[in-house]
Amino acid sequence: MTCYDLRFPDMALALALKGAEILALPAAWVRGPLKEHHWATLLAARALDTTCYIVASGECGTRNIGQSRIVDPLGVTLAGASVEPQLIISDLRRDDLSRIRQQLPVLQNRRFALPQLT
Repeated sequence: MTCYDLRFPDMALALALKGAEILALPAAWVRGPLKEHHWATLLAARALDTTCYIVASGECGTRNIGQSRIVDPLGVTLAGASVEPQLIISDLRRDDLSRIRQQLPVLQNRRFALPQLT
């Protein structure tokens, strides 16, 4: 996924249904009213929608918000950066992912088919 794709859950869900466990998201999230809030909320939402880890690298600079994050499948930020370039690190554990997917089986309990993505 890249940047603006974060606003649309279908791509993230399609990737998770194909077996993805980690979703990588390079982004140049442009500054603006409430954009930092949108970024944080949507990252957590996509993690919860898919029960995947999200590794999102936010480009820093005068136009963009930066704020890289690593989010777990429950939507919790494990590591986060500020507006300045920064290295963030977190352990991503497959056994934690399996446990979470057992506790929150959203991929198995879906009631509607996903439209075919091209």
